[in-house]
Amino acid sequence: MAMPSNMPPKKELSATPTPMYKDLLTTAVVLLFVLSVVAVSRVAQAAEGASSHYLPGANIDIFLAVPPEPGFLVANTFWYQSGKVGAAVLEGQIELNLDIDTFLNLTALTYTFEQPILGGRYTVGALIPFGNVDLDSTIIGPRGGRFRTSESSFDLSDIALIPFQLNWASGPWSFKVSEVIVAPTGGYSLSENVNLGRNYWSFDTIAAVTWFDPEKGTEVSLQPGLMINTENSDTDYQTGTEFHLDLTLNQFLSPGFAVGIRGYWYQQLTGDSGDGALLGDYKSDAFGAGPGFVWIPKFGAGQLTVLGKWIHDFSAENKLDSDYFTLTGSWKF
Repeated sequence: MAMPSNMPPKKELSATPTPMYKDLLTTAVVLLFVLSVVAVSRVAQAAEGASSHYLPGANIDIFLAVPPEPGFLVANTFWYQSGKVGAAVLEGQIELNLDIDTFLNLTALTYTFEQPILGGRYTVGALIPFGNVDLDSTIIGPRGGRFRTSESSFDLSDIALIPFQLNWASGPWSFKVSEVIVAPTGGYSLSENVNLGRNYWSFDTIAAVTWFDPEKGTEVSLQPGLMINTENSDTDYQTGTEFHLDLTLNQFLSPGFAVGIRGYWYQQLTGDSGDGALLGDYKSDAFGAGPGFVWIPKFGAGQLTVLGKWIHDFSAENKLDSDYFTLTGSWKF
């Protein structure tokens, strides 16, 4: 689970897109159109819950690797997912034709130290999620019978901690490495069919690189990550190791407003395991992309940033086939 984006640095931006970026943006739009046509959105058997501690779209709005300014940053993200999958294992039982709507409020608190460490900016932080999930599914009973059920849950989800994040900058290039630890703090009960907590730990090692030209107002960011999961002790189910790659393209049309493309690629590197993996050794993968915007209003004096996006899954195998919507507000103290 990644953290919401940091406040962008205070740099002068060109108010008009350059021809070079127009070519880049046109190419990206054409590529996304082709992918949307040729990609097959597959709904199949899924891993536990057909989802993950990795939240697509939670941290891919702007300047993924640019060093943040020293001090406190508070960010709040409304994250909404509407997804479906043909089958999944939930709380130790197989469920079919799942339709899930999840709304999370993600509150992030970070502090960046002024004193450099290893030549870079050092940041620590935490993300506290809570929200609601609605589930419609068909449950396979112990004797093979099937019945349709609808359930919902409103609770705390699993808290993410960042013990370290280091950012460096050199000219138009910025780099980041960080570790995110997701703790099983969310509401969880084996007797409930739907939970906000996942009842296991995850360790997400993340890197990022950003290229930003303040004269042209053009940003390109890539952020790969590797997530390792422990076993859910209540269901004896262990989700395999997960790789995720986030992409951000932004063009500032004015000093306070940018539009662009957000995308992600998710690939499970190892299969699920344990006695609770009733659907076998399935690996999930997914690809999604969509438009996004950045707004830095003048009345915020450079401290307020508003971010929004929509990501559509063009392909999802053994995973919830979803649409994601986010709206973020951040304030730099």
